[in-house]
Amino acid sequence: MDGFCIYIFESVHKVMKAESLLLKADITFDIIHTPKEFSSDCGISIRINLSHTEPSIIERILNNNNIAFKKYKKEE
Repeated sequence: MDGFCIYIFESVHKVMKAESLLLKADITFDIIHTPKEFSSDCGISIRINLSHTEPSIIERILNNNNIAFKKYKKEE
């Protein structure tokens, strides 16, 4: 599947926690500036390429570690 997901968090601390967990799980992702069209108190987000990673894997890791997020998904 082509496209991407952007995971938006409420704080930089949550992004850093998510980053640590995703690195431990050997998941490929990018840290990006939160796009202006999304409202967030945090200025950075995590973006994954859908051709590399299934969103349900990311969401399971985040949910299991009580990290709240919002998701924007764009399929191409």
